[in-house]
Amino acid sequence: MTKNQVASSEDYRYSPEEVKAILNRAVELSTREEGFSRSQLFDMARELGLSEELVLQAEEEWLARGEEEEERRQFIAKQRQELREHLVAFVIVNAAIVAINLLVTPSFFWAVFPIIGWGIGLAFHAAEALPTSGPKFEARFERWRRKQRLKRQLKRSATSLVTQAVDRVLQALEDPEATPRLPDDRHHHMAHPRRPKRRRRPHHGRRRGGCGGC
Repeated sequence: MTKNQVASSEDYRYSPEEVKAILNRAVELSTREEGFSRSQLFDMARELGLSEELVLQAEEEWLARGEEEEERRQFIAKQRQELREHLVAFVIVNAAIVAINLLVTPSFFWAVFPIIGWGIGLAFHAAEALPTSGPKFEARFERWRRKQRLKRQLKRSATSLVTQAVDRVLQALEDPEATPRLPDDRHHHMAHPRRPKRRRRPHHGRRRGGCGGC
């Protein structure tokens, strides 16, 4: 439908995609640099008849999607960096091998064998690191993402334990009487006195040459 037809028809109904596109364009035209505050976001949602719960859910999903996209960019950058380091090592090491080959045995170019072997490994690495989509990429990304989350959890746990230990040390320094003390040896002996040792009585055996009947 043309612009004149839409303007002349008051009962014209827009599709959800058209409404979304028109509102997005209106937002872009209204403020290009200043943006909207969170309170303004909720005010506009109320004017459109949207509940606060729906807006909060949409905001949470949008933030999670943005976090996932950022993690995806970090993963791709990490893969590309590892591939570049692999390529630099390939060039430097194999150039040294070729130089040694030409200096020692110029009649036989044996350096081609390690170059081919390493080149196959580098090709497999490039085939794994360059793609940014597909089932294999998603599987590697999810494994890396789980490892990153586990590292963050372990780091937070270690930080929490260190903080608690430091707080206990500071509390002990501020209030020494509150810290438990080890029992003194002297008090320990007083609380548990040692029993006196019994003296053994001397054993008198029969005298030699004495009277057996006495």
